Amino acid sequence: MTEHPQAPPRSNELFGDPASDRSRSADADDTPPDGRSLRRVRNREKVIRALIDLIREGDLKPTVDKIADRAALSHRSVFRYFDDLNDLARAAFETEFREALPLAIVDNVGEGELVDRIDRLVATQLRTLRRTHLLGIVARSRATDIEAIEIGQRKIYARRLDQITRHFAPELGALPARHAEAIASSIAVTTWLDSYDLQVRTAGRSPDEIAELWKITLHALLT
Repeated sequence: MTEHPQAPPRSNELFGDPASDRSRSADADDTPPDGRSLRRVRNREKVIRALIDLIREGDLKPTVDKIADRAALSHRSVFRYFDDLNDLARAAFETEFREALPLAIVDNVGEGELVDRIDRLVATQLRTLRRTHLLGIVARSRATDIEAIEIGQRKIYARRLDQITRHFAPELGALPARHAEAIASSIAVTTWLDSYDLQVRTAGRSPDEIAELWKITLHALLT
C-alpha cells in the first residue's frame, strides 16, 4: 500500500514500525529559495535538538507529537526535514556522538605512571558517558534496524580500543599478543556503556562509586 507523501505517519512513536514511518511533505510557500533553505536547516536542527533533549531527560521513546512540540513546529512539518523516523534517529545520534567525541579523548595518551593513566582513562570515560548515556542506550536498541548506527558503534569501539592499547602500551607490550588483546578488550568492556548503565540504573551507584570500581578493576587487569 502506498501512502500519499503528505499523509501523517501511521505510527506516532519515534521507534515504531520502520515500514510505517515514511512520510514527507514539500515546502511550498512564497519564501525566497535562499530563505527556505536557511529555514529548512534551522528547523531540521530544532527537531534534532528536540529529540536529543527529550531522551536526555529520560523519555526513551518520545512521540512525534512531543518532538514537534519541543521544537515549536507543527507535527506534520517534522517529515519535511527527514525521510522517516529512522532518518531522524540516525541524524540525532550522529549529532550527539560527534559533539561528544572531544570528551572521549584522553589527555597525554600513554604518559605518566600507571595509576595516573588509569585515573585519566576512567575520568575521561565517565564524563563522556554522563553526557551520552541515555542516547547510547536508545542508539543501541536501534542499531539492528539502522545500519548507520551499527556502523557508528563499531567505529566508536574500534577507536576506544585503539586508545586503550596506546594508553597502556608499557603494560600490554610486555604480554603475549593474545593476552594483551584480551586485557585491552576487557578494559574496553569494563568501561563501556553497558557497564555504566548497569552500575547506574540497576545497581544504583554514583559516578564516584563507579570510578572507584573501575580503577580497582583496571589496576588488577594491568598488574
